[in-house]
Amino acid sequence: MDTERVFETADLYLSAALVTLLKIQPAFKVIRGKTIFCFPATDDLYRAMSVYNAGVALSAVEYAETIKRLRAEMIMRRNAGA
Repeated sequence: MDTERVFETADLYLSAALVTLLKIQPAFKVIRGKTIFCFPATDDLYRAMSVYNAGVALSAVEYAETIKRLRAEMIMRRNAGA
């Protein structure tokens, strides 16, 4: 990521919510066999996390598809070790 500040999480469901809410894709990092999702640490990101934790309604179809896509990417990267 080009930004100086990065928010990193291993939480697939939070990451899927952030992708759904912000319409951005995370960068990925594999550390000791665990895939980490990396997002630019912006005010919008922290607002989206707050809204998600407060229970915002998301499109179930979009959220589920995002979870499946991120999970597949996570597994592929973990298995590749990259």
